[in-house]
Amino acid sequence: MASRSHIGNFAVWIAMIDLIALVISSAVAVALRIGQEDLPEYVYGHMNGWLIFFGSIILANYFAGSYKIQYSFSRFNLVVTWLFSMIFSVLVLSVFSYAWLSKVLLGRGILLMSIVFYSVLSLVFKMAACRTLFLRGYFVCKTVIMGIGARARDMKNIIESEFILPVHKVVAFVNVTDTGGSPGTIDGVAVINGTLETFEKIIRNMQINLIITTIEDRQKDKIFYSQLRHLRFEGIELLNTFGAIEMYLGKTPMDLMDEDTMVHVAMESGLPVIRRFKRFTDVLVSVLSCPIWLPVGLIVACLIKITEPRSPILYSQLRIGQFGRVFRMYKFRTMVEGAEKNTGPTWSVEQDPRITPLGRILRKYRLDEIPQLINVLKGEMSLVGPRPERPELHAELEKKIPFFGERLNVMPGLTGWAQIRSPYGNSVEDAARKLEYDIYYIKHLSISLDLQIILRTIRIVLFGLEKRG
Repeated sequence: MASRSHIGNFAVWIAMIDLIALVISSAVAVALRIGQEDLPEYVYGHMNGWLIFFGSIILANYFAGSYKIQYSFSRFNLVVTWLFSMIFSVLVLSVFSYAWLSKVLLGRGILLMSIVFYSVLSLVFKMAACRTLFLRGYFVCKTVIMGIGARARDMKNIIESEFILPVHKVVAFVNVTDTGGSPGTIDGVAVINGTLETFEKIIRNMQINLIITTIEDRQKDKIFYSQLRHLRFEGIELLNTFGAIEMYLGKTPMDLMDEDTMVHVAMESGLPVIRRFKRFTDVLVSVLSCPIWLPVGLIVACLIKITEPRSPILYSQLRIGQFGRVFRMYKFRTMVEGAEKNTGPTWSVEQDPRITPLGRILRKYRLDEIPQLINVLKGEMSLVGPRPERPELHAELEKKIPFFGERLNVMPGLTGWAQIRSPYGNSVEDAARKLEYDIYYIKHLSISLDLQIILRTIRIVLFGLEKRG
């Protein structure tokens, strides 16, 4: 996910909270374990261990997206991110401990106490900071929107959403004209008329952090490019409508896409660089998680057989994968046998009568998708990626939705950005909406984004939130 300078203070403060919690918890742990008198000597004598411990936690939080724009304040997300950072830091310390066999980086007792104290302090500090600082506007990002049309009004609603941290506040709309005009208001926010000669002075006087351009007339917009560049180099962040929607909504606006923009998406995608590492991660995670998903899968298989003894346990479908390769995808059967015998390939709908009672539970918690790990191990799917469509439905959607075929440039996934960000869909319109998230994922693909998707998917699995693709 993109990181911009106008949210830099927010990111720095979150990282500082982590560092303060780490320093306090580690000092308390050492003092309790070996005494205050020996604290300085122990700290200096184990500096390598402390640097690795602190660095691994900060790095883990960075990968998990803790230091970027937050789309919602969630205690669960804080807890999951904390759990990942703990596991990651312990693994890193273990690896380095084996590398330095002659010297223990940190004592196990001190490390355990530091982790426990950090866990409490970090969660408390972050929740307190979100409630007392970020949600109340102490780090408000003051914004000016260039334009006064419908797009400008929509942009105000987007960036002032209660779910976006840090808090953004639109202080003015700027109506860029050649001759000036009468001032007014839009949704209670002042409209300031600025000409080519007065525009820079108006912006400087408001002491803002961010300018978002929403002018639909591109020729009119370009008139102010020189002034905008000056302001950018003075420290004011700039975003156009396209970039703002990507940053604050986590999707690529397909109504603003053309062939040139799609080429830039391909050029900016990190897939060519991380393809092999992503494949290695898919196999490693699938194999290491066998002790979890194998027993659960066996229980699900037994339940299906008990409830419907004469029906098969697994269900397979042809799906279209990367570069148009067709493969057979496996799932636990959740519908009655022969569900599409009379209808042919069709979308499943909410409250679908073809879904069995047990199938509804499996779908809610995504347990029906466990067999797809076989497809992951075979190299037909990834853990994270766009949801693979059936060949018949894909052919239909590709005719009706521009750029829908771009999804085939990446390997389909068991979970994905569209699945966790967009609700269940069963129409062409829903598919078009999901495509905006899929294109965003392709453009911003990274190990960090994959990790964030996996962590959010854990919430769906544990609590059964209905956001399926």
